[in-house]
Amino acid sequence: MNEISQFIDHTLLKPDALLGDFTQAVRDCNQYGFKSLCVNSGLVPLVSHLLFNNPNNKVALCSTIGFPLGNSSVDSKLLEINQGIKYGVTEFDVVPFIGAVKSGDWNHYEKEITQLREATKGFILKVILEVGLLTDSEVEMCCAVCKRLGVDFVKTSTGFGPKLEPEQTARYVKLMEDCVKDSETEVKASGWIRTLKDVRMMLSAGATRIGCSGSVKIMDEFNAR
Repeated sequence: MNEISQFIDHTLLKPDALLGDFTQAVRDCNQYGFKSLCVNSGLVPLVSHLLFNNPNNKVALCSTIGFPLGNSSVDSKLLEINQGIKYGVTEFDVVPFIGAVKSGDWNHYEKEITQLREATKGFILKVILEVGLLTDSEVEMCCAVCKRLGVDFVKTSTGFGPKLEPEQTARYVKLMEDCVKDSETEVKASGWIRTLKDVRMMLSAGATRIGCSGSVKIMDEFNAR
């Protein structure tokens, strides 16, 4: 297996994170070579300063949008996206309105994804499905919409919804990969991925990106082997 760090979005999303934790997260990302550092949109100005003041930085800045519930208005999500672009964000992990999916209002869901895709043209858009709240049929429908609209990634979870065991997440990854195969849409696995075994399980199931907060421990485990 190639260096796994380039599959990992290192996340720092917990509400009680200290300001100093973000400084350490930037150090960790540059030390281990993670694909991106993903933070909540309110922390983007701080993390942008920390990342991009380093001339040797090779880590992308990723912002969550509408996180973690997805119940904020599309207009507010677009404001978050525009702020992110201003500060150098190149990847957006967005939570759409899941209630539209549960209500069977696919016109609402598709309209929102269309607006989010339009706002992130030229940038990486990852749409979070929160699979623990959905039926398999709903997962498949969400993937079909995202695939048709050119979303870059469909993502399993926020990590703040129903807890799934890694084996359950891997099953959803496989389901989602089957839905988007033969397209440019890829699958990101996230939520309670804590070990090297978990990461390998997700990659084997078809994920090409992994979101996790325990990235440093995973890399230490990888390097020890």
